Amino acid sequence: MIWRFAYYVSGNVIEPIGRDYLYSELVNPIFTKDGDNVKVKVAVKFLDNQTKATQVSQYELVLHKDSNWKIVG
Repeated sequence: MIWRFAYYVSGNVIEPIGRDYLYSELVNPIFTKDGDNVKVKVAVKFLDNQTKATQVSQYELVLHKDSNWKIVG
């Protein structure tokens, strides 16, 4: 995946998949407040530009807001 959201990732907490995926949609995100952070469990649908197949990836993320929201874990 060419990670188009790299700006929102702090450090290397999410590694690029290495394929040309096009973001499609978030599926059933669950947000939980955890102190100054927000934990998110979510599936993300991508379209594989090469095969035209749908790829679904599941993530458990930790978000933190300074001047903007960043994925920190």
